[in-house]
Amino acid sequence: MTAEAPGHWAGHPLLDTVASLWPTARVSIAPGRRGSGGKQLIYVPNSDDPRLLVPAGHRRASAAALRRFNHYLPVKDRLRRVMAAGGMRLGLERMLAHRIALAERESAPDSIETYLSEVLGEEVVVSLGIGLTRATQKPVLQAFSVSGRCLAFVKIGDNQHTRELVRAEAQALRQIGLIRWSSLSVPQLIHVGAWQRFEVLVMSALPVPAKPAIRRPVAVPPGKAMREFTRAFAEPSQLVASSALMTRLRTDIAEITDEATASTYRAALDRIAQRYPHTVLDFAAWHGDWSPWNMAWRDRKVQLWDWERFKTGVPVGMDRLHYVLSALARTEGFSAPTILRALALPTAREYVRPTQQDVLGLVYLATIVNRYLTGCHHEHAGSVQARAAAALQALTWLSQKPNKLPARDPDVGPAD
Repeated sequence: MTAEAPGHWAGHPLLDTVASLWPTARVSIAPGRRGSGGKQLIYVPNSDDPRLLVPAGHRRASAAALRRFNHYLPVKDRLRRVMAAGGMRLGLERMLAHRIALAERESAPDSIETYLSEVLGEEVVVSLGIGLTRATQKPVLQAFSVSGRCLAFVKIGDNQHTRELVRAEAQALRQIGLIRWSSLSVPQLIHVGAWQRFEVLVMSALPVPAKPAIRRPVAVPPGKAMREFTRAFAEPSQLVASSALMTRLRTDIAEITDEATASTYRAALDRIAQRYPHTVLDFAAWHGDWSPWNMAWRDRKVQLWDWERFKTGVPVGMDRLHYVLSALARTEGFSAPTILRALALPTAREYVRPTQQDVLGLVYLATIVNRYLTGCHHEHAGSVQARAAAALQALTWLSQKPNKLPARDPDVGPAD
């Protein structure tokens, strides 16, 4: 199961990941373009800046793996992917020299492909997506038939934290799969189970068009779909200060390892409760990470994926705030001033009563600060710590001066 690679490739995370998914194979960096025999995975576009590993010798599957689009992806990047996919179908994979070779060492091989073949009832080949390094990072695969038809998306929980997220997403898919949606399309749960030391989630693939939704600006949340989602999980209104959500946030302080940070966060929660002891908000559910890159438009419906952060019992409007902040942070960077500017934008405050806008922003910030702070002790925590610090700074400032964030003043807040 140990990857064999010379020089700077030794211990490379991708090799280790591939070795764990093909435990009976010898995994190594291939010396060049495809030779005779043996399975290979191709780095796309290259090993220095990889985005995908695609299966060599399966043109249609490799091309289909490249044709995945989200609402955020610019037109030029869409065109680049379409052209690359066309090249793959024409056999230009022969020109891509950066590869991983897998040589089976046993007569009865065991791999993620053999496992998924049993689950899906036909022979499967997979591509491996390579995302940003973060605490929630986990192997994400596309499973294809040998003819290149996309059969499923697959998430692999490979440590305690990501196994919990995989199980949470499976449960979320069960819940949302019971609802007949008119504005949303969501993945269907196919399978959740254990293989080797991993938790494996298999879900249907949502067909995503290459054509961008030009008439739907990325910065504007999909209001109709969000309102339908809220109605489906509507709950009785609650006092913010005594809500189950605020109770959970306080309980989770015990997981924050840095005492000074925990104290700062606790003080912010105290200020929210003291300032809004009688404020009532409408409660429902939220997706938890509704952002432009976790959705796409197709036939006037929002295709929405990545449900691992889904939760019920949260104030209505938090998905909208998260979407607006996510879109702005992609262009400005994730900082305390950017967070405060996002919360002040009209698109973030739409459909929220003026008397509830400030407290909703505070509860949202308290929730994502909790997410980042309790994720800082997991693997790949470095990128999370910076976000935690920025979000906590914004929460602290806003909880101390909740009336200093007028809806039309985007420059208010702490200095960069």
